[in-house]
Amino acid sequence: MKIYRPLFWLVTAALSLAPSAWPATEQVLYRFSGKTDGAVPSSSLIADAAGNLYGTTLSGGNPQYCSNYSIPGCGVVFELSLTSGGQWQEQVLFSFNGTDGNRPLGNLLFDAAGNLYGTTEWGGNGSNCGSVGCGTVFELSPTGNETWIENVLYSFQGSDGASPSGLTLDSAGNLYGMTSGGGGVSNSGLVYELSPPQTKGGAWTRKTLYTFLPNGTVPNGPLVFDKNGNLYGTRSQSYDCYLNCGSVFELTPAGNNWDYTSIYQFQGGGNGGEPVGGVIIDGDGDFFGAGAEGGNNWGIAFHLFQKDGQWNESMLHNFCSKNNCADGAGFSVSLTFGPAGTLYGVTTGGGGECPFPGCGTVFQLTHTRVGWTETVLHSFSSKPDGMEPDGALIVDSKGNLYGVTAGGGQGPSNGYGTVFEVIP
Repeated sequence: MKIYRPLFWLVTAALSLAPSAWPATEQVLYRFSGKTDGAVPSSSLIADAAGNLYGTTLSGGNPQYCSNYSIPGCGVVFELSLTSGGQWQEQVLFSFNGTDGNRPLGNLLFDAAGNLYGTTEWGGNGSNCGSVGCGTVFELSPTGNETWIENVLYSFQGSDGASPSGLTLDSAGNLYGMTSGGGGVSNSGLVYELSPPQTKGGAWTRKTLYTFLPNGTVPNGPLVFDKNGNLYGTRSQSYDCYLNCGSVFELTPAGNNWDYTSIYQFQGGGNGGEPVGGVIIDGDGDFFGAGAEGGNNWGIAFHLFQKDGQWNESMLHNFCSKNNCADGAGFSVSLTFGPAGTLYGVTTGGGGECPFPGCGTVFQLTHTRVGWTETVLHSFSSKPDGMEPDGALIVDSKGNLYGVTAGGGQGPSNGYGTVFEVIP
């Protein structure tokens, strides 16, 4: 299966750029106000060929809807564009109203025609998940006059899945994702495929590829394809891993079905566990990711590789190894490849700029002759630069990093979140 590569300017390890030896600098590109522009950015950013940034917020938008929450609004999809004056300007592409989605969560995707795809954790017309709904898969299409039209491709009903987050796209235009709930008797989530209609304007076709069995863990993060068309993802608990510390799994096409294999089971303790946000794959077929538990109990970065037909784990960094967790602590998303095999990521806490457990960091992992070395590129301080970075980083052709924080910036209490850039 040939996998379609979206219009990112993500840098691959094939680039010969070396990580800069100069101190990193951070700048806030946008601070959300908690009003119609959105609040609490919730997903990894995506960029188009022109360098415009796109993302989502969990709240904010039209205050007439979902007003029973602390921040009115069901969330928005936004675009950030660089003006001729060198400032970043936000445009709300779409504000959700609940029936068409609520709390957009997970990554956005572009197709070859420039349409955007995403998921909402709640909303839709499903009635088996209480008043909030079971979630949706949506498409946003540009009209050509700076407006976008939303189309709900699928509205989950509970028995067919609930609370989707994140999508993967193949070359045929099929979408793949997971739900953390629903799926019949097990209610442990599932993997699904959405196929585009044969005729324009028709309904998308949904197919369940695999329904997870209850084992104390739930799927999380986007799926990823390897070069052979196999799918990989992560499962973890939402609490300490005293029964099951999570796993990386593989789904292999087998005729009209998909075979499930748990390729690595995390052991917890000093070995780490609770993988979050999926995994990324390098050219050798090795996996890299982050675990929310284990190590010093504040998370690890890991490498999975095959040796003698068995998958083995190597810990790249054990976080909170420094006083006050100055090297970072806690994960909600996976890692990102950078130039020359460098890895980048964010921690939700640590950094030393805020009282323990901290406001979070942006970090770099560099492979040396003696192992991997971690460098904190930025420690957040809540206001005005943000706190609790959420969503995997993206990297442009110059090696600059872009991401979001769920809080900080401006506003009362913990703030409404930011979009930031870090120049390593």
